[in-house]
Amino acid sequence: MADHLDRMRAHPEIAGRVLRLEYTSVSLNPQAKLFGRRSLLEQFDPGRAADRPVLAAFEEELTCPWALYHVRRILPVSKADPARRGRPMRSVEQVHVGRASALGRRLRTVSERHGYPVEVDERYGRVRAWIQRREAELPTVEELMVTAPHHVRDKQVPRFEREWRAHSWHGVGRRD
Repeated sequence: MADHLDRMRAHPEIAGRVLRLEYTSVSLNPQAKLFGRRSLLEQFDPGRAADRPVLAAFEEELTCPWALYHVRRILPVSKADPARRGRPMRSVEQVHVGRASALGRRLRTVSERHGYPVEVDERYGRVRAWIQRREAELPTVEELMVTAPHHVRDKQVPRFEREWRAHSWHGVGRRD
């Protein structure tokens, strides 16, 4: 890890792009950190002089257009082993493109009006609103709206809508 971080410090412009990619991924799925419980971004300390150019390059990467995304995820039971989780299915849909601050304000306002929990990354700008958090028991679903850099294309497996209706119909992950 130390050698990897040193290579990133030697090439801050590349490191900035890598950190933006990870940040975008973690925005859409908080479970997607590159190092288990810690993200690559968390390996850099703004108080450390050697890390400042990397973090500055990352912040420069975040000056790109941002998007508001609607993310839905199904975490089914494995067909082969009902005690295990099956292959997750995800739907990502871009709702709007704009400036990070404007999208974040809009998402906060609408989410607070509807009573959805909101998480705000004050340092870098991401806003995430949970429509439905995943539950521990399988099968489960999660649904969120999130702002992130505009680099993610809409994506959905062909059978997603049918599976989403089936999981929602049976009360999986439903808000009462």
